[in-house]
Amino acid sequence: MQYKEEDKIIFSFLDRQWQIYRADMELLWENMVTNANNSQNTQNYDDEKLPYWAELWPSSFALAHFLEKNKSLIEKQNCLDLGCGLGFTALCGTVLGAKVLAVDYDDEAILLAKHNAAMNNIFFYEKIKDYYEQDQYTLCIHNMDWRKPCIQEKSLPFIWAADIAYERKFMPEILTFLDFALSSQGVFWIAEPSRTIYQYFIEEVKKFPFNIKKVYTEKTQEINKNILSANVNIWEITRK
Repeated sequence: MQYKEEDKIIFSFLDRQWQIYRADMELLWENMVTNANNSQNTQNYDDEKLPYWAELWPSSFALAHFLEKNKSLIEKQNCLDLGCGLGFTALCGTVLGAKVLAVDYDDEAILLAKHNAAMNNIFFYEKIKDYYEQDQYTLCIHNMDWRKPCIQEKSLPFIWAADIAYERKFMPEILTFLDFALSSQGVFWIAEPSRTIYQYFIEEVKKFPFNIKKVYTEKTQEINKNILSANVNIWEITRK
């Protein structure tokens, strides 16, 4: 995959300069529609990989700020960035001293997350076993479907995600994964930009053995014409 300079965003955040490559979302949408139209079996596209991962959303910045405020909690801890997309919050977590496993369902997202890690001089592993063998901060970027987890059960004290509960069909899947992956005292932080649909997620949580509460709100700054300001909430989910 080739990345265009015009898709690169350069900005300062967490006391360092970042350069994050985005993907061409319009092209991804066009390719998705073309592939669906050419498919002999339209059922294959019921679960299509929607290319929302291709953009750097305001929720990622609010979540990264929140991780910074909780640096002492996540340092040297096994953490997972669920639906990592471009990899920005995973990179921030690594810079803050956490052991971060960044996973996404989409192969192109994983390739771009690896590219962004390399462009920001952040070393990463590609095999999960290498991640678990480390005893200090590190980054692993790996393809994973949350419905088919390839991690150790109840092994993660911290999981975070930015803006992944945007469709109702994903919500029980996310919570089922959390029930599998979170340690007994584990914490899940999810950032969302005050969308109405998130109320369904809160209702879905009640069907699982979890507690949920809002722990942070931030009005993010405008980065450029693509990344506008937004009111972002962060919710914390823990086991009952």
